Amino acid sequence: RYCHGVTSLNQTSFSYMERTPTHEVRENLRKNFLWAITNLESIKKGFNEDLQDAGHTTAGRTLKAYEGLELHPHIDKAAGQLYRDGYYANAIEDAVKALNALVRLNSGIDDKDGTKLMEFVFSPNTPILKINALADQNDIDEQRGFMMMFSGAVTGLRNPRAHSIIKDDPEMALEFIAFISLLAKFADKATK
Repeated sequence: RYCHGVTSLNQTSFSYMERTPTHEVRENLRKNFLWAITNLESIKKGFNEDLQDAGHTTAGRTLKAYEGLELHPHIDKAAGQLYRDGYYANAIEDAVKALNALVRLNSGIDDKDGTKLMEFVFSPNTPILKINALADQNDIDEQRGFMMMFSGAVTGLRNPRAHSIIKDDPEMALEFIAFISLLAKFADKATK
């Protein structure tokens, strides 16, 4: 697939009998070196793509893992293509934005956003969305914990990526997106 038949860098035709000027020989050699470098870079890129497709690179392994996840459809729609294209920070940010929109939709609360929305909707005192029956202290603690996780996703994952440039690696991004998807599934199961 990648064999380009590079046999010689000097594909210049010149004649010793006609005494090709030295500057022409040098120029032709320079062009042939550039041509060879371009071909070698193309071959290297092809090999790297094959390694990634086969799952032999970190990005390739995590992409295969991503494809194997059963993400919440809203989260996958928001983050999927960005993740596949290697825009990991953007994928995380958009996944949290989708989670925020889902919580607004499921709760009917549209005048709040971000942490204020999450703390209002999942408050253990007067929740709009209940994770459980709130029958005892354990249930109340669980509700509070989920409120903190939803709020933390906004504060710890979305906000830093919305306000600064962050380079996320594919494995960490995969784990964050899976976490956000899990929260989205709990938001769908919660009772109003």
